[in-house]
This record gives sequence, C-alpha cells and structure tokens, in this order.
Amino acid sequence: LIMAQLILCCMRGDDNFKENMETVETAAEFLGNGVCALDLAGAEALYETRAFSDIFKYASNLKIPFTIHAGEAAGPLNIWQALELGAARIGHGVTCVKDEKLVDELISRKIPLEMCITSNVQTKAVQKLSEHPVYSLLKRGACVTINTDNMTVSDTNMEKETNLLKDTFKLDKHDMQKLMHNSANATFVNEDIRKKIREKIKGD
Repeated sequence: LIMAQLILCCMRGDDNFKENMETVETAAEFLGNGVCALDLAGAEALYETRAFSDIFKYASNLKIPFTIHAGEAAGPLNIWQALELGAARIGHGVTCVKDEKLVDELISRKIPLEMCITSNVQTKAVQKLSEHPVYSLLKRGACVTINTDNMTVSDTNMEKETNLLKDTFKLDKHDMQKLMHNSANATFVNEDIRKKIREKIKGD
C-alpha cells in the first residue's frame, strides 16, 4: 500500500499575492483529504522569506502545516526567517552550516531538512558532492531526510539518491535506519500513521 498526499506550493514573486492566498485557501479546503501541507518555493535569492509573512500567518491561523524552501540559493538568514514564520520543515537548508547557532537551533527543535543531494550539486548550492553537509549534519543529530527534488530535471529517483549517498559517505545500516526514522518523523501525517511507519521500518 502506497499512501500519498499533496503539498500545495506558494511561489516567491512580486505580483502573485492573490494566487498564493488562493493556494492557502485551497489547502485549507482539502486539508486531510488529499492535501497535507503548504510550501514556498521559487527565486529564493531574490525574495527573502519574511516577504511572505502574511501568507504564512494566514496559513497558521487556518492550522495548515508548512515547509519553506530556504538555505539553498541564499544564506542562513532565510532559514531563520522560515523558522520565525513557523515552518515545520525546511526545503534544502544546506547553508545552515554557515551558522553554528542555527544548526544548534535546528537540532534542538528537531526541524527536518529536506535535502536533495543531486539537485544541490546541480544548482551549485554545494560545489561538489563530497562537500555536501548531509552526512555531517546527520552525525550531529540533525533531522536530515533524503529527497529527489525535481526527478525529471535531475534525472533521479529515491533509489538513485539513496545509493549515491551510501556510496559517497559510506553510510552503515545504523545511518540508513536513522534517515528512515527521520523521514517518518517529518511526514505531515498524524501520529498514529507515523507510528505505523516506524514499526514498518523497525520490522525491515
């Protein structure tokens, strides 16, 4: 059985406030019925996260959980701002390692980082695979998760990403199980479903 839900995406930009508000309202209408959360994506380097505070204040009032793309094309400030807005997860977040206080905050609050190692190299968020902070963050106790980003653009899938990670950083069974548990804990589902996922991981 494969269970899937949608995360509806708001976009950074100057003239899409109306469309973003419509996205929030659509998420509220279908939350728990095919939709599980919201996101913010787009040109991060051009638009600070705080510029969209009204959007996510509205989402919070409607009790819609959300993730925000931050710390890929811009620095730690955007991640701090995403946390201030109430983001439950951070899309990418690779530049968090430039701010030790931020890393400590992410670990303390158990904020999942949606890392996409192939895409992060392609977009120059990191210069080369061996320099990706995913492994060091995992070892420090950060809630790192592995993701594909755009599978078509990056020509990847979860199997490729997992194998690339294992081959590059020589992950052991314990590391892989930790990643799977992180993913289970990061899901936008209720605790009963999370528990079933964790039990499945333990059984495997």
